[in-house]
Amino acid sequence: MRMKDVYSKRITSEEEQSGYVLILKDRLPFFPMQGRRFQMLQNGRSRRAMVESYACSCRGPQLPHSHYFFRVKGLKSGDRVTVRKDSKTGTRYLLQVQNHPRRSV
Repeated sequence: MRMKDVYSKRITSEEEQSGYVLILKDRLPFFPMQGRRFQMLQNGRSRRAMVESYACSCRGPQLPHSHYFFRVKGLKSGDRVTVRKDSKTGTRYLLQVQNHPRRSV
């Protein structure tokens, strides 16, 4: 499987506290357009998801920009999240969460 067919990242403390997974800007095309609902399958359960954004000035007021994300409950800092497009439909996404070894005790 090619890397562009998968989105994977380790969860930060910000993502844990906010209940979302940030999407790196260069990987935005992997997901449906912002605001469009899509199906996310996790542990055999399907739920509706959506790419959202918020305005940010973390690089200073001269460089305003947006951060993109989708919401997922129950993530812990250090968990590894992997999202794959469902090869059967292409419109559904498969979410896998690998718990961080120190957090699964």
